[in-house]
Amino acid sequence: MARLTALWGLSEAGLGGLIHALRIPFTGIVVGSTAIILITLIVYFSERNMRVLLRSMVVVLLIKAAASPHTPIPAYFAVTLQGLMGAFLFSVLPGIRLPAMLLGVAALLEGVVQKFTVMTLLYGKSVWTAIDLIAQKAAAEFGIQANLHASLWVVGAYAVYYAGGGLVVGWMAGAIPGSITRQLEHLHQLPTMPRVEPEVLPLGTGRRWRARRLLPGLAILLGLIAVYALAPSDAGGLQRSVYILLRTLVILGVWFGLAGPWVRRGIDHFLKNRAGRYGHQLTEAMNLMPYLRALAVFAWTETARCNRFTRWYRFVTLLVTLTLVFDPACFPPRKDP
Repeated sequence: MARLTALWGLSEAGLGGLIHALRIPFTGIVVGSTAIILITLIVYFSERNMRVLLRSMVVVLLIKAAASPHTPIPAYFAVTLQGLMGAFLFSVLPGIRLPAMLLGVAALLEGVVQKFTVMTLLYGKSVWTAIDLIAQKAAAEFGIQANLHASLWVVGAYAVYYAGGGLVVGWMAGAIPGSITRQLEHLHQLPTMPRVEPEVLPLGTGRRWRARRLLPGLAILLGLIAVYALAPSDAGGLQRSVYILLRTLVILGVWFGLAGPWVRRGIDHFLKNRAGRYGHQLTEAMNLMPYLRALAVFAWTETARCNRFTRWYRFVTLLVTLTLVFDPACFPPRKDP
């Protein structure tokens, strides 16, 4: 289980940046779905031992803290919920595919709820009112006079999109163990991996990557200010835009100056108390990281000829297969600087 745990940790700590850099389609679902597949595989190969899954979850949290110290706090809660939901569903439901599909739906919808909750806390009801105003103005241009609640349609469409993605990913997660078994039967000889230097792997943990994550929030804020600033003066648009700006700045100040550091200290304290207990598993997983990063690049290159809609599935199955059987000796030694 050490290798699958390390691969789960890689997907949480850096594979997301690699996926973005390689321009895999439907990145939002892909990044969240990788964990679902790996949780399913850990359950499958551990013969449904939930203690193994929960131990892997803690090790992954430790990997995130060690490899990506600037990881957003909600990401820790997402990993924890995924592990706990997986342990519950696989312990009460028979088979692999049904609990995997339910886990996929629950995990991806949790991400949707998290996103919209953060938006509401940060911008208030103004963000949803602005969406409704834009829809009503667009409808008025076509002579349609109706009280459109476009914000509900946006949330609903987003939820349906991710729930559908969760079902598909859960179905795939149930099929992947069989695919891996077939690949192992045909994998008579391990390929020789090219040497991959760490600096050429875009892991998404630097300042530039973190700055890119802030751009959507900044775009939403500027969009809200523009919508209300352009509203008629008798509607109080200018006052509303000032209110949104001040509210957002105050909430960000409270979070980053008070609540955020307090929550992060609590997370760090929790993880430090468990670092000693899981120190061996953490060291083993961290030692596997350079090999797994190289395997990820190799697997993506090997699946280059696949259809864009099937490439990710074949990429994941090949990556997991190589992860389970690779020998460090198949990697050429690194050049000394």
